[in-house]
Amino acid sequence: MMSEQLSADQELVSDVVACQLVIKQILDVIDVIAPVEVREKMANQLKTIDFATHPAAADPVTRRAIQKAISLIELKFTPQGEAH
Repeated sequence: MMSEQLSADQELVSDVVACQLVIKQILDVIDVIAPVEVREKMANQLKTIDFATHPAAADPVTRRAIQKAISLIELKFTPQGEAH
């Protein structure tokens, strides 16, 4: 392991990447055990957030995070040959 000091930004990015790796593992498991309906429901639950009334609408960071989550779920759950 390299013992160099990371900046706060680098630590944050590192944490995000770590979370993404864990999430990818979970998505791979869901991919195996969950029927398509379950995966569609996951994406649809996020899509039903009403930005007109939801507090997240006031926060562009949260709003982007929700949109990114939807795209990650949908990208992950495209047929095996299409996803990278």
